[in-house]
Amino acid sequence: MEMYEQYVFYETKKKFPIQKIQVKSLRNGVDKNEVFYMLMNFNEEAWMPITLDKNNFLVDGQHRLELAKQLGLKFIDAVIYDEERV
Repeated sequence: MEMYEQYVFYETKKKFPIQKIQVKSLRNGVDKNEVFYMLMNFNEEAWMPITLDKNNFLVDGQHRLELAKQLGLKFIDAVIYDEERV
């Protein structure tokens, strides 16, 4: 998460409530095989936060979000991308 803190257009949020995340239809969707691969090869040190826009819409991380949901997590680390601050 520290790597994002150097940029003014990212706001880090540890333990962001998954229920508040909105997902538009994704071009590529969620590949269930990719989610399964992530589960079988999980490495906490390599886990990156998902990216949301300022309205809590998912920008990047659909597979990480799906994995978190399948694991029954209530929260996930996220960074909020504010394109107005770029």
